[in-house]
Parts: sequence; structure tokens; C-alpha cells
Amino acid sequence: MVVSLGLLAFVASRIDLGTGASRLSHGRWGWFVAAAGVLFLSFLVAARRWFLFLEAAGVGGLLSNAVRAYLIGAFTSNFLPTQFGGDVTRAWLAGRPGTRIRAAATVVVDRATALACLIVVAWLVFALDPGPVPVSLVWALAGATVALCLAGLVVVGVFRSGRRVFARLDEPMREVRAAVRDCVRGRIFWRTALLGLLFQALVALALWLVARSIALHTPFSVLAVTLPVVLLLAAAPVSIGGLGVREGSFVLLLGQAKVGATEATLLSLMSGATLAIASLPGGVAMLVPRLGRPSAAAEPDDREEERREEHLEPGDRRSCGENRQPRLGQRAEATADPGADDRSASDESG
Repeated sequence: MVVSLGLLAFVASRIDLGTGASRLSHGRWGWFVAAAGVLFLSFLVAARRWFLFLEAAGVGGLLSNAVRAYLIGAFTSNFLPTQFGGDVTRAWLAGRPGTRIRAAATVVVDRATALACLIVVAWLVFALDPGPVPVSLVWALAGATVALCLAGLVVVGVFRSGRRVFARLDEPMREVRAAVRDCVRGRIFWRTALLGLLFQALVALALWLVARSIALHTPFSVLAVTLPVVLLLAAAPVSIGGLGVREGSFVLLLGQAKVGATEATLLSLMSGATLAIASLPGGVAMLVPRLGRPSAAAEPDDREEERREEHLEPGDRRSCGENRQPRLGQRAEATADPGADDRSASDESG
């Protein structure tokens, strides 16, 4: 909180409050409402994409629960460190005892590939309209691309040397490797990649709509190239929800495109407000119980059965399984022929 407030105070010292108030008074709030709607739509697309990862990793569950967890994660990201703090929330909500490691692995894969999709969208938009984008922003985007690729190589190296580096965590690392491997297989990879491109295109469109709402006519290509760099910088765990870091990044980067500090700061604050409004359904979802849970009456019986099985020795379990079917068969024969015992007794006496 101290870092966030300090960064905001530094940025505020460099802006003209009168200019900011004038832009707000002359802004068009219809664009702002549209930006919030587009951003919420992007959340739904992203939740559907993440659900594919959950299914591939064997976490299971319902799509409605995945959407609920994603929205709650987006909502709590407003109050947790970095702009990705809510990922911890949705990983915890999606998993359950026995699947939390795989659920966390899907969140990491989802976030990393989403950033990759955002960078791809930025390069595609730049290729379509390179004119307005300054060379310095292109270099910044190239640096973000290289940083993400290097991070990916580091993760691959950790996976390959995991047995030596994490000798005491062999079982969790094996589970993480299996989940990641399942998430990046052919069909899942291409489906999630397409949804990721759609998701990030909607995010970039929402930022452009916010700019229009404050009468800031910055070209779409400039905003698309700036956005991934800002998100990577805001991922630093030094402020709440990336507040302050995000504003300073916008001022620094958009200044290369001749956008004033006042306008860049206002754009950043308005985009943060858009995120807060679009994530409000996540706050409502926190009050809605998760679907698909066992009833309260059934839980004690299940737990009691688990305790019985834990106390049985392996041989006892096999004997129970082997003896259960003959007993059922004997009961069925006795029910089918009530006089069988009498005939057997008379034969023996004879």
C-alpha cells in the first residue's frame, strides 16, 4: 500500500488536474460503459479457455464453477499484490484436496499463454498499422517478447532438472509436469490459443474504448503495443493490484507516442476503474455457493467410509472384495429357493 500510494503521489505531481477534469467533463460515458461490457465479455472467454485447461489436467468440475472461480479471481485481484494476485484465489477455488497442485499448474499455464497471446496480438496489430507506433515502443515490445521467451526456457529447464533441484518435492513436481504436459497437447493447445487471441483482442479493444471515453484519440496500434509491456511491468509484486506501477508505465511508454502525462495517467486510472467495474460480478459470485458439492448429509457417510478403508490392511481389502460377491450370490440362491436347506437336510439323513 505504501509503494502504491508513493507511486501515485509521484505521478500526480506531474499531471495537470485541470486538464484531467476537462477531459472527464467532455468525455463520452457511453464508450466507458461499452469498455466495461467488452472487458466482462473477455472474462467469460478467458474462463471458458481456462476450463479447457482444467479438463485437460484432470481437475474436473463444472464450467459454471470455473467461471465463478475466474470472476472471483478477477475481483480479488483489485486488492491483492500485482495485477495477477487473483490467480491464487481462482487456483484455490478450482482445486480440492488431491487436485490443488494440478489446479495451480493450470492457472500458471493459463496466465503464461495468455501473456503470449497478448504479445502475438500486439505484433499482429503492429503489422497491420505500423505507422503511428514509435520505434522505442517497438523495442519495448521486443524486450517483453524476449523476456517471456527466456522465462519459458527457464521453466523448461526447471522441469528437466526437477528431480535434482527439487528432490524432496518429487511427487508434486511429477504432478505439475503431468498437468502442464496435458495442457499443451495438440488439440488443447490450438483451441486455447484461438480463445486466448480472442480474449486479448477484447482486452485491447476495451482499452481503446476507455481512451475514446476521455476523448483521447491515440491509435489502436499504439495502445495494443503498449499494453503487454505495461502488464508485464505491473506484474512486479510491489503494489496492490499494480496500482502506481501501471500508471507510471503508461506515462513512460505513451510519452514516446507524444501522449501527455495527464492523459496517460487518466487513461490508466480509467482502465483500472473499468477493471473494477467489470469484475464486480465476481464479488457477487463470492456470495453464491459452488455448484456440484455433495450434500451435508452425505459428507459424514463418505468420510466414515474413507476412515474404514484407511484402517483396513491391503489383504483385508482384497478379502472383502473377494468375499462380497459370493455372499451376494448365496443370498440370491437362498431367496430364489427357500426349500433348498430342507432338501439338503433330508438327503443327508437318508
